[in-house]
Amino acid sequence: MKKLLTIVLIIISLNTYAQTVITDSNFEEITNGRSAFEDDGSTLVIVEFYAEFNKDNSFQHWAKLKGVKYYLCDIAKSPKAKKNHKVRTVPHLIIFKEGYDEIHFKAGLDFTLSEDLEDIQKAIDKLNEESKF
Repeated sequence: MKKLLTIVLIIISLNTYAQTVITDSNFEEITNGRSAFEDDGSTLVIVEFYAEFNKDNSFQHWAKLKGVKYYLCDIAKSPKAKKNHKVRTVPHLIIFKEGYDEIHFKAGLDFTLSEDLEDIQKAIDKLNEESKF
């Protein structure tokens, strides 16, 4: 019974914090970052390009990011977005500001990101600070 309860709690927590997967069909709309409900009309968006074969190396701290909306993009299902943003390795994170790809965090040949949560958060904070002017 204890194991069952643990499994149920894990499933619920995963669903609560599930990331939204985007594809070529809605990529531009989402990365535009405009919302009628935001004070200034725009929001930073970060997209993680990933592949099923490399899910173990995906960015693990997405729930801790502040000041940005986080989305996943499977490169197998989004070849147009992959090509347009020059994604060559995964994971590959791109921060979008008003539809423009501002900052890229690319995996190395070992298919891991060298940047950590702190590096990515600093980039987000810098872009948000620039948006105030």
